[in-house]
Amino acid sequence: MDSSVKTKTNCYVCQFRQNCIFDALEAPAQKTWNEGRSVLNLKDGQIIYSETQKPTGIYVVCKGRAKVYSTDAKGQQMITWIRHPGELFGHIALFSGTEYFCNAEAMNAVTLSHIDGRSFVGFLEKFPKTYPLMLKKMANEVKRIQFKLKDTAYKPAKAKVASALLTHVSFKSKNTAVPTIHGLKRTEIAEITGLALETVVRILADLEKKKVIKRETKSLRILDKDTLVKIAHQAH
Repeated sequence: MDSSVKTKTNCYVCQFRQNCIFDALEAPAQKTWNEGRSVLNLKDGQIIYSETQKPTGIYVVCKGRAKVYSTDAKGQQMITWIRHPGELFGHIALFSGTEYFCNAEAMNAVTLSHIDGRSFVGFLEKFPKTYPLMLKKMANEVKRIQFKLKDTAYKPAKAKVASALLTHVSFKSKNTAVPTIHGLKRTEIAEITGLALETVVRILADLEKKKVIKRETKSLRILDKDTLVKIAHQAH
């Protein structure tokens, strides 16, 4: 990862702080967290870390998004997570003491906070009330993986696509009349859902024909959110 481009951000005034572990920290821990980060600006497609690399620490998305994915022998990707502002990643490999077992990459321009491994371990020792917060976060991630496996096994293809779209509505447009998804490619929807690209293209075309969504050059608008939610909850 090219870490040459650095800037300063302030966790105290971040619009996404309520989504971040920072918001739940005690006041002295917040001060140490805010001052102890390296803040990195990455370009679209820039690698954050790769499989088999040693963990360098933990990351938090400040702005933009980062995708965490695995690649098979043929180069095909499977996206495990798309990390949104306020979300933590890289911690599982750090805690397990092993190499990364997946890759992480910037989606469009992204700003990340990074705390190196040694500093983060020291942070946990200094502020032990952080441990329950981390355990709760990891437990919630296990639950999300379980739900994802259940969806993979039981949800029809259209429901998987609908769920993926609803999950990736932009932060600013979530509560507007026309929720919008920015920068999510059809290939990435296929990688998230485990569906063939042709299937995703067909489903998106059908949803657009029924005026549930409208595809634009670099975004996708949800015209009928209620219908999309109903589709997302369909089962076989």
